[in-house]
Amino acid sequence: MRRFPINVLKPLGWLTLGLGIGCGGALVLQQWSSTSASVSKAPVERQRRPEAALTTELLLAGEPAMGSNDATLTIVEFSDFECSYCRRFHEQVLPSLKRTYIDTGHVRFIHKDLPLPFHRQAMPAAAAARCAGEQNRYWDLYGALFDQQTCLECKGVVAIAESINLDTSVLRACMRREATQTLIRSNLSEAELHNIRATPTFVIGPSRHDGTHHGNVVEGAMPWPQFKALIDQQLQAQKDR
Repeated sequence: MRRFPINVLKPLGWLTLGLGIGCGGALVLQQWSSTSASVSKAPVERQRRPEAALTTELLLAGEPAMGSNDATLTIVEFSDFECSYCRRFHEQVLPSLKRTYIDTGHVRFIHKDLPLPFHRQAMPAAAAARCAGEQNRYWDLYGALFDQQTCLECKGVVAIAESINLDTSVLRACMRREATQTLIRSNLSEAELHNIRATPTFVIGPSRHDGTHHGNVVEGAMPWPQFKALIDQQLQAQKDR
């Protein structure tokens, strides 16, 4: 799981604040000590990152979706195509999730983009995947980008798209559109609103039919048995209502 300061427009500000990204996604705010003898030696309280929680409903219109609109639960994923923890979810959890719950009509799965600012290929990958949707191949490129994640730097997203027979001229034109970038930036703004700063992050809750979503926020690429237990718990809660 990777956590990061969401405001991608102020990288110099992060350096000034001494923001550090810890291994495994832990966000650490470094505390600076003064060399001045006149400064008090009292301990400084460590700043805490605001907890990720929905302050309003998520907006789902136009987001890539997998599964039935009538599914009992909806899972919204905030993810980064260059994040190793997101790849772990794709490899170790999503196949079982799809087979057990999505294909059987119990869960609808929706992707939102959260490209980390220090991943150079994350934004192009997000744009390419969205543009693959114009060729009805979003989930094909979604999978290929994670499968070939180690090749993102050396090959680039367009070459990966070409390897699965997408029309790359159409793809490039779509990637250059301001509307495509606006969609990704809207996901970033939405994540910031809810203090979602880790990838992957999931929002799990009952499905709605008004284009919005609300639910419990879960951070991290947890093992399949643990993720399955969360789903079963919520499915049972819906049965008991």
